[in-house]
Amino acid sequence: MKSKRSLFGILFLLTGLVLVSFPLYMEWDQNKEVKAMEQALSLIAESDGTEPVVLEGIENLSFTKEQLERVMELEIPYIDMKQHVLDETTDTNLNIALTQIKPDQQPGIGNFTIAGHRGYRDGRHFSNLAKVPAGEKVYLHVGDKTYIYEITDTSVIEPTQVDVLDDQAGRNEITMITCTVSGKQRVAVKGQLVEETDRK
Repeated sequence: MKSKRSLFGILFLLTGLVLVSFPLYMEWDQNKEVKAMEQALSLIAESDGTEPVVLEGIENLSFTKEQLERVMELEIPYIDMKQHVLDETTDTNLNIALTQIKPDQQPGIGNFTIAGHRGYRDGRHFSNLAKVPAGEKVYLHVGDKTYIYEITDTSVIEPTQVDVLDDQAGRNEITMITCTVSGKQRVAVKGQLVEETDRK
């Protein structure tokens, strides 16, 4: 009887270790792709255009040069967040960075929509998005331009409430979406465009 209890305890402990280790392994694996992307983006940014940028030697890079040239950056100083924004929402892309929800969006025009996971730990992806209060600024860096939005509203919505992504006549805004802690609902944070400026 005692040996059965010991065996059960060991199995319980091993199961717990697997459950804890899996998210950490996934994050470690995804970080390899993030670092590869950042290395490639640095090479592209440093290029003066006189010679082709060679990305083939970068391990774990799953993006083409053309895809990387469309990468944006979202900055929210209030939560000390700066994340890349990929131009297509896929499971793979969401594991690496934030993503544009609607295809063919134009920053500063209509409702620019961005999705992001909460992340396994604090500070990753949109884990702290819901903490950003109204009045705070959000900066969308696109090439040599920066689009500045002011947060106007935060709400918890159902996954079916996709109308939150629609353009509204006369409004240029940003909508950022992530999951609630339970994963059953969504947090939608909206901001209004207040300025377009040259990137510093």
